[in-house]
Amino acid sequence: MITGFGIILNDNILYCSNQEKYSLFETILFIEKLIESINPNNIWRLNNVFFKNNGITERIVIKHIISGDNNIFYCISGQFDTHSEETYNMLEDFHTKVESSYSSIERLKQASEESMFKEMISVSTDLLKMKYESRLKTEEIRHKIANLNQPLTQENKILYCGISTQGLPIISKLFHPEFFDYLKTNRDEDIIEVFGSKLSAKLATIAMNTAIRADTHISEIHLNDLREERSKILILYGNINGYSLDFIGSTSGNENILYSSFLKLKQDVSEEDVLQDEFGGDLAPYRHLKKYLAQLVKDLKK
Repeated sequence: MITGFGIILNDNILYCSNQEKYSLFETILFIEKLIESINPNNIWRLNNVFFKNNGITERIVIKHIISGDNNIFYCISGQFDTHSEETYNMLEDFHTKVESSYSSIERLKQASEESMFKEMISVSTDLLKMKYESRLKTEEIRHKIANLNQPLTQENKILYCGISTQGLPIISKLFHPEFFDYLKTNRDEDIIEVFGSKLSAKLATIAMNTAIRADTHISEIHLNDLREERSKILILYGNINGYSLDFIGSTSGNENILYSSFLKLKQDVSEEDVLQDEFGGDLAPYRHLKKYLAQLVKDLKK
C-alpha cells in the first residue's frame, strides 16, 4: 500500500502528498545530518528507511541525488515488500516525471514556492498510484510463493554499536575506524573518541525525534556505498524497554549475517536487569554492558 510521496531539498520538504506522513519524511532531515557528519566525501546514498509501530512495518524508499552542495531526496512511503522491484520502478518514474517538468534544482526550488506546485506534482503522484498499486500487490503475492535466493556471503563488518535513551548515548563502541574516510588520516585516539561520541549522539537523536515527531519507531536505515558495487551500509535500531540499541554494519554479500548478529545481541542485552528500569542519570550501572559489544565481532567470525 502506497501512503505518501515526498520531495526534500537539503533542509526543506518541498512536497508532501499526505500531511499525515509529513513527520515521517522529516526523519530524513535528521538522517541527512548524520550522513553529512560521517560521509564527507559523498560516497554514501540514502536508499531505505524502515519504521515499526504496533506490529506494522512501513518503509520509505529513496532516490538520493547529490549535485554540488545540494542533497535532493525523492521519497515514497508505504508498506512495501522488501524484495520489491516495482517499488523502485515507481520511484524512478516519480523522479523522471518531476525532472521532466523541472530540469534543474534551481527551477524546482523556485517552483515549490508557487501556489500551484503541489497540485501539479499531485497529478503525477495520483497517476503513479493508479499505475503501481495493482502491480505491487501482484508482485507481493508472487514473492510469497517463490523461493528467494540469498546472495553468497562475501564480507560483513560491524562498524558501530551502542545503547542510548531519551537521545542520550549510554555506551558505545566504534569498530573499524579506518572504514570512515574522515578517520583514515585522523587515527589519534582522542579524535576517534570524539567522532564516536558525535555518531552516538546523532543516532540517538534520530531515534528520539522519530518517536516524538512521527509517533513511530525507526528500525532500519539503508545506504548504498558507492566505493564498491553491491556494497551497502545498514543502520539497525532495536527498542528495549525505552532504550535504543543502535547498530551500524557494512555488507557486500549476505546481509542476513548482520541481522543475526544484531538480533542475538538484542536478545542477550534485553535480559539485563539494568535495562528493565528507566534511566536515572548515572552511567556507572551500565558500564558492564560493554562486554556485549566486545563480543560482537567474535560472534560474527564464528
